[in-house]
Amino acid sequence: MSKQNTHVNVRVKEKKGEPFERMVKRFLKKVKKERIIEQVKERRYYEKPSVTKRKEKLAGIARWKKAEAEKKQKQLQKESNYNKRFDKRKE
Repeated sequence: MSKQNTHVNVRVKEKKGEPFERMVKRFLKKVKKERIIEQVKERRYYEKPSVTKRKEKLAGIARWKKAEAEKKQKQLQKESNYNKRFDKRKE
């Protein structure tokens, strides 16, 4: 089993005349960009590869269902707009 690179250095140097709060804000921004907190939460407990695959598959199915529902909603809205215009012409 290969060991992944788990060592990440995030450094923030103090700029001249910069308040401490702004430096902390820059640090937090870098940490979020590197996704360090998310990785720690994900690695807190071991998850079998089969469970990971299953979760990814279910998430993909959910995304697909959501996209299909949005397509259907747009189609219904187009049809209702068409019917409204058609009904106005009859009158």
